[in-house]
Amino acid sequence: QWLTPKYLVILTAIVAFICGIQTFLRYFRKKRPLLRSISLVLTVVTLVVTYHGTFMLATVYGGIDEMTSGKHEVDPKTANVTKEPFLIYVSGSDARDISEIKEKGLSDVNMIIAVNPTKHKMLMINTPRDFFLPLYGGEVAKRGDEGEKDKLTHAGTYGIDCSMKTLEKFYAIEFNYYIRINFNSVVQLVDAVGGITVESEFNFSSNYGLKKKTYYFKKGKNELDGDAALAFVRERKTLPGGDRQRGKHQQLVIGAVVDKAVSPAILNLNNFKNLLTAVTSNTKMNISAEELKSLFQMQLDDMAKWDIESISVDGNNSYGYGYTYPNQSLWIMDPYDSNKVVDESVKEAREALAEFMK
Repeated sequence: QWLTPKYLVILTAIVAFICGIQTFLRYFRKKRPLLRSISLVLTVVTLVVTYHGTFMLATVYGGIDEMTSGKHEVDPKTANVTKEPFLIYVSGSDARDISEIKEKGLSDVNMIIAVNPTKHKMLMINTPRDFFLPLYGGEVAKRGDEGEKDKLTHAGTYGIDCSMKTLEKFYAIEFNYYIRINFNSVVQLVDAVGGITVESEFNFSSNYGLKKKTYYFKKGKNELDGDAALAFVRERKTLPGGDRQRGKHQQLVIGAVVDKAVSPAILNLNNFKNLLTAVTSNTKMNISAEELKSLFQMQLDDMAKWDIESISVDGNNSYGYGYTYPNQSLWIMDPYDSNKVVDESVKEAREALAEFMK
C-alpha cells in the first residue's frame, strides 16, 4: 500500500531500462567498462529512489496514524473521500494557551470547506464569529435549550458539536468531518510549507502574531512566514469591514497553504516531516487514517492543482442579548434584515453549497 501506482510505474521503467543496458553489454564487450559504469550509476539511482519513496511514504503514514489516533467528540459521517464531495468544518480557537487544543472554547474561525476530489475543487464559506444564530447540539441540546440565539463564536464553548450543528441547520448541510486549530497551528503550518504569498486589498499593520512584532502589510502581494500569517489573519479592528475582512484573510491563508501543500515542492522529505509535525502537534480532527492516506495517495498520483473558490457571508450590524450573556447587550451581526429576509450573501452561499455537493 505504500507505493502508489504512478510511483510503481516509474520504478518499473527504471528497472527495465537498467536490464536493457545489462543485455546490451553482452553484445558490445569493447564498450563494456563504460556501459557497466552507467549501469552501476543507474542501479544506485534506482536504489536511492526506492529507499526515498518507501521511507517517505512510511513517514507520512506513521504521522497520519498518530494525528488521527485518540477519541473525538463528534463521530465522522464517513465519505468516499477520493470519489465523492464531502464537507469539513474548520474551527479556529482563540485560546492563548498554545500547548493544547481543546474541544470546547470560543471559535474565531468558522469555515465550511467543501471538497470535490474528482474535480479537484474546493469551496470555502466563511461565517463571521459574531453571526447571531439559533444554537443547536452540544451542551445546549443537553440542557434542552436548542433554538436560543447567540453569537456563533460562543457556540464553541458548548462543544464543537454545537458549532457544527448550528451551521448545519443554518446552511441546510451535513458535515462529514471537523478540524480544530489554534494560533500555533497557523504559525507552524505556514512555516512547514515554506511560507506563503497572499494578496491584500489594503495597506495595514498588525501586531497579533505570537512574537508581538508589528508587521506592515501592503496592498498587493505579501510574502509571509508563519508568525506574519497569524498577524495577517487576526487583525480586524483597523480593517475596512472589520471581521468581514478578517474572514477573507483567513480564506486567503488557508488557500495559500493548500496550494503549497499539494505542490511538487512538498515532495521533499524534510518538507513532509515539517508539515506532518505541524499538523500532528497543532490540530484535532475526526478524519480516519485510512481516509487521509487515500487522499494523500490520490494527490501523489496526479499532483493536480486545486481550484479554490471563496465566499464570505455578510449581515447587519446590531446589538442583541444572547444565550451566553442574557443580561448583556453585545455587538452582533444579524444575517436577517428587519423583515426577516436573509442577506443575499447567505443565499449565494447556500446555493453554491447545494450545487457543489451534487
